[in-house]
Amino acid sequence: MDGAMSVLAVGRLAPECIARLEEDGLRVEARLDADAADLEACIDGHEALVVAPGVPVGAAVLDAARALKAVGVAGTGAGGIDVDAATRRGIVVVHAPDAGAVSEAEHALALVLAVLRDLRTGDAALRGAAADWMPGCGVEVRGTSLGLIGVRASSSLLVERARALGMEVLACEAQVGEAAAVGGAVDCVTPEQVMAQADVLVLQTAGTDAPLLGASVLPGLRPGARLVIPSAAGVVDAAALAQALTDGRIAAAAVAVEPGDVPAPLLSAPRLLLTTPADAGTIDAARRAAVSVAEQVAAVLRGRLLRGALNVPAAGDDADELMPFMGLCSQLGRLLVQLAGAPVDAVEITYGGSVAYYDTRLLTAGVLGGVLAGRSEVPVNFVNAELVASELGVSASETRESGIPDFPRLITVAAGGTGGAMSVSGTSLGSQHKPRLVRVFGEDVDVAPAPHMAVLRYVDAPGIGGKVGTLLGEWAVNIAHMSVGRGKLGDEAVMVVTLDDALTPQQTDELVARCGLKYARAVEL
Repeated sequence: MDGAMSVLAVGRLAPECIARLEEDGLRVEARLDADAADLEACIDGHEALVVAPGVPVGAAVLDAARALKAVGVAGTGAGGIDVDAATRRGIVVVHAPDAGAVSEAEHALALVLAVLRDLRTGDAALRGAAADWMPGCGVEVRGTSLGLIGVRASSSLLVERARALGMEVLACEAQVGEAAAVGGAVDCVTPEQVMAQADVLVLQTAGTDAPLLGASVLPGLRPGARLVIPSAAGVVDAAALAQALTDGRIAAAAVAVEPGDVPAPLLSAPRLLLTTPADAGTIDAARRAAVSVAEQVAAVLRGRLLRGALNVPAAGDDADELMPFMGLCSQLGRLLVQLAGAPVDAVEITYGGSVAYYDTRLLTAGVLGGVLAGRSEVPVNFVNAELVASELGVSASETRESGIPDFPRLITVAAGGTGGAMSVSGTSLGSQHKPRLVRVFGEDVDVAPAPHMAVLRYVDAPGIGGKVGTLLGEWAVNIAHMSVGRGKLGDEAVMVVTLDDALTPQQTDELVARCGLKYARAVEL
């Protein structure tokens, strides 16, 4: 495993996580109980960090991680990761968004069944703590209506299970339209109608500064309704809920709370079941999350990207399809800036052919990463390019053209510069998506981007190419490839050459003077 990339694994991770990383040829150093100080001391030299949910990874740790490319959280959400700090440093943060979906759905359904049958009060009565309870005060599941507000990855699974038990499902029109997560077998109504009609209301929304269900909203629930909040107690006013349970306006409720942080009014509320949050998960969910985040970290280190990235623009289902074009986009951005001879503050990107049908924000970030190379104190890549561009006042606009002659896909980057408007275009070839430069300053060329290049502009005439070659030969600079684009003899032509050695500014000036050129730029990619 010599030369293998290294992953630091921290916290009580499922063994399957480390095993999956090692299967991908990565070297893993496991530290189960490392604290922040330990992390800061040992993180340098590792290309990736994988942590259990809740392990804090702050800016100080990330500052010490000079080789770090990816951080993975073996759970849902960022946990204790400082995502802003990671983004600024160009570090991808991944999680396992769907790993706990089954566990979450089962947890929510268990709470629905518990409040319908009022299991909490029955348990208290048998323990002698609820004198007013009598058998038979619950209701059957079949024929009752479940109202759903909020969409999570588990929503479709909850709907599927509820309908299998004979429940009618009500959901908000807006959330059904924006997420297929709840499936099609639901009645779509307004949020107010959901609350007014549902026998059991399930809130799957995130906590907010102001509770979604406050004292003025709770009366809008159907009299005698049940309430289930499987993820965040903050969405309901605790005092108002306790009073509604005491008054009997809400028949029963189940609310998820963090251990040690139970709102005081809920401790004595009747017919209330307290539970840990749904995302606390199960052993099975923890294993799935561990394997999922290991696969995603390995993918990032191999130059791929899966849908669990938290801080990458448009890192959805198309991300892995777009990653092969990222190298080309970065090269086009770098090339454009060097041809301009000065920083570029606005770029126009045209996506043509098949690539135009994707969400191209990821590719635009790749172009910006090239445009901004060397302009920031931190390395710029597709992760932090939008942030750095905003800070530097650099903008990017996108245009799409579905039909492009001659190329199945084409990406063009244009901007103004000291020499006027300029543009460069590239495509990718073959199953390996090898980058190809196909147009410079509007003239057709055909050259693979290389570390050392030169771009020349001149009025086409016999002997220009020979003069360029002779002068490069005098300097012992070998030409690896040459491509010339022009309209006809006497028109302005563009010559792109790839070289075995870099040219100096003095040499490009001499090329212009001795070869009769209008323009010469050395390009380093």
